[in-house]
Amino acid sequence: MSEKHDSDMRKMEDKADELVALAFELCEKRLASTRMAPTPPQAALSAAALSAAAMSVHHSVETFLAVSRVPDQPAGK
Repeated sequence: MSEKHDSDMRKMEDKADELVALAFELCEKRLASTRMAPTPPQAALSAAALSAAAMSVHHSVETFLAVSRVPDQPAGK
């Protein structure tokens, strides 16, 4: 792979790490707020769904980056 591609991948990985960190931070803040006060079941369910969504973002980003690292194959091979 070219230096440009490697540089682009590093930038993408940095941005992906930032996105995942922000998703987890948001999730942690929401979970902390639901633990501090009694909440209706919908709030607890919302926090659980947000946790699952943050994990989904994390795994999706990891998968995208892994697939992006697979070298291109010439057509017909």
